[in-house]
Amino acid sequence: MRQVKSFGVFQTAKILGAMYFAFGLIFGVLAALFSIFTGRFGHAIFMLIIPPIGYGVAGFIFTVVMCAVYNAVAEKVGGIEVDIS
Repeated sequence: MRQVKSFGVFQTAKILGAMYFAFGLIFGVLAALFSIFTGRFGHAIFMLIIPPIGYGVAGFIFTVVMCAVYNAVAEKVGGIEVDIS
C-alpha cells in the first residue's frame, strides 16, 4: 500500500474546477432545453451562462479548501492508502 501524503492544491483545484464547469454546462444545456420548450427564452440563455460559471468557481474554491484541509490532516495522521500496481 502507498499513501497519498498531500495534494497539489491549485493543480487539483484547476482540474476539478474544469470538471465542475463541464457538469454545469451539461446541466445548463438540459435546463435551457426545458426552458425553450416552456417558452422561457430569457431563462434559457441564463441557464447556459450561470451554472457552468457558478459550478466551476464553486468547485475550484471548495477544492482549494478541501485540499488544504486534507494536507494538514494527512500530515498529522497519515494519508489515504491506495494499492497501486
